[in-house]
Amino acid sequence: MRTTERTTRIAIARPTAAGRTNILWAMLVSVYRAIRNRVVLNRLQDLDDHQLLDIGLTRSEVRQAATSTFFEDPFPQLRTSARNRSRRMERTP
Repeated sequence: MRTTERTTRIAIARPTAAGRTNILWAMLVSVYRAIRNRVVLNRLQDLDDHQLLDIGLTRSEVRQAATSTFFEDPFPQLRTSARNRSRRMERTP
């Protein structure tokens, strides 16, 4: 018999209790992280423009980050904006 003529039966494993617990835990952590990020984003919106500039952000960048979906993390975008602004400020005398 040739190798190409053989079929392999793959048993689809059912998730174990520990596996289901890990999936549930990961989902809970994801929801907690999303809620925490939204709380922090709301606190950023409460800052005035001078305070935002101190951390390298503008009001429009915070507003734009607030338009992201609930489970989408807005902070990588804000982090990139703040780093780019910091680098630009270092270059100017």
